[in-house]
Amino acid sequence: MGTTAAAENGDHTPTQPTGTLFKVSPYMVIPSRVGGFSLFLKQDHGYVLYAEKGELFTDEHKERLSRLGVEHLYVRAEDYRRYAAYLHDNLLELLNDESIPVRERARAWNDATVSLARKAFETSLPKNMDRRSFARIRALIANSLKFLARDDALRELSRFIAEGNELYRHGIGVMVLTVSVLATYVKDDADLLVAVGMGAMLHDIGKLELPAELFSRRRDTLSQAELDMVRSHPALGVGVCSSLPLPQETLQCILFHHERENGAGYPSGASGAMLPSYVKVVALCNEYDGLVRGGPGRKPLTPFEALTRIKSQRGAYDVDLLKRLIATLSRAELA
Repeated sequence: MGTTAAAENGDHTPTQPTGTLFKVSPYMVIPSRVGGFSLFLKQDHGYVLYAEKGELFTDEHKERLSRLGVEHLYVRAEDYRRYAAYLHDNLLELLNDESIPVRERARAWNDATVSLARKAFETSLPKNMDRRSFARIRALIANSLKFLARDDALRELSRFIAEGNELYRHGIGVMVLTVSVLATYVKDDADLLVAVGMGAMLHDIGKLELPAELFSRRRDTLSQAELDMVRSHPALGVGVCSSLPLPQETLQCILFHHERENGAGYPSGASGAMLPSYVKVVALCNEYDGLVRGGPGRKPLTPFEALTRIKSQRGAYDVDLLKRLIATLSRAELA
């Protein structure tokens, strides 16, 4: 505790940590939790060590930060992955704590989602994808906050993460792929990328309204009535999100993410020109991510196997968009 007391009294010599520092919220200091990272306070022209790596956070830490009026703490770049893991482990508690301002809870969601998106980006896409490509995704997540930084939206996000964590991670994976493919031909419409990115991320939220066991069984073991229930999840998802101020493009992506180019999809059987191209991208990336991720009775496929499976479904997907997905995955130049 000597370090924090010194920081409060101003009699600790500021020390400049080596490397890059990331700004984090003081609300992330949760009593009775151990941080696997060091925390620093900014003071004058340097930084003061506030909490040592491995130190147990206490109510005294929170009270001291409040007395100091601290708006930001700092984490070293080398500790950021441990901070992100801490944030994931405690995200539900943070989102559900209404004593924390909405802005700070939304910030916690943003940081955790950026971390998941980075992992999906590094796993799914070629190593030579440039930093600007991920910066686009980071900006999209930040811009989503103008729609999601609300109590009701954060409650739904909390439920999605708590009850459908794998669905949420799948949604992040689909969002990363969707935005990467859309960026090959949507150049100057950031609002559309944000709207479609949110739709990709939330596309399966309607599954929370149905018995979880429907989605833990192989499709060929479901009765017709159960299949009909499964096929209702896009409409249920729109119902869940209908009270939120989401763009129409977001709701369209949620509703139509199982439609197909040849009309063989659901819930409406819409086809071809009836479907906006961004909806077709979400549907395609949803299928690809689901295949490489695997599921009940389905082993994960390799990227090559997944693309071969998709190409075998003749007429189901827009040919040009499929070429764009393949080019994005291989980092090939588009004609």
